[in-house]
Amino acid sequence: MKTGLTRHESELYIALCREGEMNGYEAAKATGIPRANAYQALASLADKGGAYVIEGPVQRYVAVPVEEYCSNVLEYMKNVLEQIKRECPRGKPQHEPYITITGFRHIVDKMKNMIRQARERVYVSLSEKEIAYVREELLDAVQRGLKVVAITSAGVELEGAIVYTIQKKPGPIRIIVDSTQVLTGELAGLDDDSCLYSRNRPLVELIKDSLKNEIQLSSYGGRSP
Repeated sequence: MKTGLTRHESELYIALCREGEMNGYEAAKATGIPRANAYQALASLADKGGAYVIEGPVQRYVAVPVEEYCSNVLEYMKNVLEQIKRECPRGKPQHEPYITITGFRHIVDKMKNMIRQARERVYVSLSEKEIAYVREELLDAVQRGLKVVAITSAGVELEGAIVYTIQKKPGPIRIIVDSTQVLTGELAGLDDDSCLYSRNRPLVELIKDSLKNEIQLSSYGGRSP
């Protein structure tokens, strides 16, 4: 996770936490960072709130306690994010685009955020493997009183959700939230995984019909009649 520290500053912070207070020479020796760079990085680390300066004949540094430093970073980031929300200009109304989301991690993040932001209902068509990525978010949606419908593999349990069982192979995913947004595509756990996200009404209706067909299929034991 990036906290605004350079590589040298991060190494020095860890060294200060491990060794206790040090001057520039000692810090350079402990980390292998060139002495001139160590002095500069220590001063910068102090400016960024990661170390305190101990004045004396030789200037020394001590790490800000980890809990305190992390709390300060989180508070700073919270303030930055709030400022972005306040000051970032609102986009002009647009036709609902088809957005391609690439990369396994980014797709899973989008899945989680869609479910977290749902206000009324969530429909998912996911295998047992993909359900695991968003299980916590689905159960939280149930706790929030939302209607949660899952079309998934046999043996999957989601307390409080409506579960339809079919022969669901890992990979293909479909999510509809509040009948207004859809995510569809395939996951393989790779950086080049790709999914389509949109609020386009015709696409939402198309995927909704697909999910209805899968629900109908579940009444035949997950096999075509």
